[in-house]
Parts: sequence; structure tokens; C-alpha cells
Amino acid sequence: MAKYGEGDKRWIVEDRPDGANVHNWHWAEKDCLEWSRNLLCKLLNNLKVLDGEGNLFIKINKVEKVEGEAYVNVRKGKIIPGYELNVVLSWQGEAKDSEGNSLLKVDGSVEIPYISDENADEDPEIRVTVKDEGPIGKALKDAMYSKGKPVVEEKVRVYVESMAKGGPAKEELESKKVEKRGETGCWGVAEERGECGSGGGEEGGEERGL
Repeated sequence: MAKYGEGDKRWIVEDRPDGANVHNWHWAEKDCLEWSRNLLCKLLNNLKVLDGEGNLFIKINKVEKVEGEAYVNVRKGKIIPGYELNVVLSWQGEAKDSEGNSLLKVDGSVEIPYISDENADEDPEIRVTVKDEGPIGKALKDAMYSKGKPVVEEKVRVYVESMAKGGPAKEELESKKVEKRGETGCWGVAEERGECGSGGGEEGGEERGL
């Protein structure tokens, strides 16, 4: 995957005063890393995994780290997402006895080392660690993995689907489509279809007849 900002220069539409499309390549690129951080925090922060089942209480506290790159390319209206992220979450667990007394509280982390457009149709690898590796701590860790993994995978799929739709570039792209439809009249449509000659009216018809 090409890194953000390092694509083929022919693909990047430079800002030009005449508004011309360089080499007829209609290409725009938008950095989505900060947007990705915000969305993943919204999806994964303060997320309950277990709420008393088996006397276990587990929740994901927050997203601790999102590193890597994420961007969206838009070429002639086609959305091409690119991302490669490493995400780390913190989680907390507690085990209680049958009377509700706390037996142990633990902290741990969840790492998703590789969320990428290259494996967008696959569930990502998820690693779970816990600070207390005793019997109860291990039971909480195993529960976090078995019950928390599907929850995390579901939220990652939401992110992947959002990127596939254009991420932060979606609204901008839609507004441009509306703007273009508003500016393009019948003559503009004919031009796009290649139905216009160099002149209008009868002169244009006579020239085509020669």
C-alpha cells in the first residue's frame, strides 16, 4: 500500500489558477488518520463486554493508541480507501462471588495490530493481555477474549465500512456531486457525452455535414 502523500504524482490534481485537470486525472486525496482516531474512540470507549454473567464484569475503558496511516482517494467519483492501523485498548475486569463480594479486579490491554484495507473482508487479529496472571485473572482474560473479541470485531467492521463509503471525504464528495448537477445544464450534459460540435445551431450542423 502506498503511503499517504507518496502516490504517483500524475494522480494528484494540483491547485491551478485555471482549474485545469492535470493529465485528465481527476484525483483527490484526504488524510483520515485523525478522523479514524475519533471514530474508533467513539465506537470503542466505555464499552461493556460482560455485566454479571458468571459473576464477571468486564468493560473496555478507552482507546489508548491509534498509530499508522489512513486516507481516502477519490478518482472520478470512485472512493479508494487506504489504511494500515495499530490500535491498543485498555480494559478492566472484576470477578465477584455469589454474594456480590469482589474477589479480584484486573487491568489489561487489547491490541489490534493490523487493521488494513488489504484485509478489509477479514476479521483482524486481536491480542488480549492481563496484568494479573493468577487463576482468577486468567479467567477474566479468557472471558475478555471469548466475549470481547466479537464485540471488538463488530466495531472494527463499522470503521471499515465507514472508510469504504469515503470516511470524512464522503460528505465533501456528495456536496460536489450536488454542486456539479446544479451547474450542469442540458448543454453541459451534451458536452460530457461528446455530442457538441465546435459551434451551435445551424453552423454546427453544416460543419458536421461536410
